[in-house]
Amino acid sequence: MGEPETEEYFRREAMGAFAHEVRTPLTSIRMVMELGRRQSTGGQLVLDRELSDMLSTSVDDLQRLADDLQEASRLERGKLAIGTGPCDLAAAIAAANDLILPRICMECRPPVGVEGAWDTARLVRSVAGFAESANRMGDGSGLVRVRVKSEVPQAAVALQFESGVRGPDLRPIAADAGFSYFRSRLFVLAMGGTVTCLRSERHATISVRIPYAPRKGRD
Repeated sequence: MGEPETEEYFRREAMGAFAHEVRTPLTSIRMVMELGRRQSTGGQLVLDRELSDMLSTSVDDLQRLADDLQEASRLERGKLAIGTGPCDLAAAIAAANDLILPRICMECRPPVGVEGAWDTARLVRSVAGFAESANRMGDGSGLVRVRVKSEVPQAAVALQFESGVRGPDLRPIAADAGFSYFRSRLFVLAMGGTVTCLRSERHATISVRIPYAPRKGRD
């Protein structure tokens, strides 16, 4: 398996994921600028409607990545206040599914009556992030199987995100999991939960456990 998956290891891989993903919108912006110059006269940058939309989308992607990095940093340092709900898990999963459709669809039996003191907005984005990462590390089919188990005696809820069929050779979690995996993981850790991932060729199972009540910490 190589290097142990310590917190320092996860930090390095998270930065690797961020550096990789930020190149995509930057490349698009460079392409738009080049095409705009070709359409111009006198060296001015001219953008038609299509190029303008491409530029706007790329800038939005850059802003989202920058916001995610800032939030992840604040979460890791305990500098971000976490909401305390109440949050209905079925509604959060449905909202997360809406965020990633039509690229990815979560196949899930909606949990009934599962409600916790969770930060709704961040839980929604984390569920979406884990589904994206499972699909990225898994078979890439766009279908992610999600199982939910309410652990009432242990005061926690368990979620499992799976893509593909498990193979014999295990692989480490690395930057290709996507920055969404590392950001979502930090949120769960900040809530006092746990995240584990079992990965093999074209397969990933991400197991998440979140307590019903948030851990006491700094704002």
